[in-house]
Amino acid sequence: MNNRYRYIFFVLTLFPLCAQAGYYRWVDKNGVIHYSSSVPPSYSQQGHIELAKNGMTKKTVLSSKKIREQKLIEIKLAKQRKADNEKLKLKRIEEAEDSRLLYIYNNEYELSESYNAKIRLAQITIDLLKSRHKVQSDKLDALETRLEHTKLENLRSALKVKINDVLDNLKTYQQAITENQVEKSKVQKNFEKTLKRFQRLTKAAKDKKISK
Repeated sequence: MNNRYRYIFFVLTLFPLCAQAGYYRWVDKNGVIHYSSSVPPSYSQQGHIELAKNGMTKKTVLSSKKIREQKLIEIKLAKQRKADNEKLKLKRIEEAEDSRLLYIYNNEYELSESYNAKIRLAQITIDLLKSRHKVQSDKLDALETRLEHTKLENLRSALKVKINDVLDNLKTYQQAITENQVEKSKVQKNFEKTLKRFQRLTKAAKDKKISK
């Protein structure tokens, strides 16, 4: 019997067997295809196909490797979707900010005046805090001089309490000065960034109007 007739004979005998019990198609390590009523334990994790009674594929069981690869692909796709959503969200925020910027300011002068007012206010606050810090610093010098020349222990104790209070005040004022200087620097940097953005938006609007 030649190979062709052997194959036909195998196919004809396969379906009755499938009708009698569950049947599986699996491949061994050499790439040879097998049909049997069960999958050997050593190949159960390598993937196989469960056949229906009519010989058609009923269920495909992926190998452990394929399952891992599929999970990695799903994770990668999920990360990509998240990144795309973040980009879309940022784009919408930027578009909203652009619209707000063009709505609030009619020209560069109005924008500059608005930010300069904020910068001037920040500087006024800093100068005021520095002035109060100087007052406390002078007070500290006076108290330390008195402490140096005071011999009575009860007066020395009272002076030490006052000195500690002044030191706390100096610390508070210095912290406030630093915070306001940082805030002023942020406003200045934001102004430069916003001005460039406003110039870009107004130029784009002008070019669009000319093109029409």
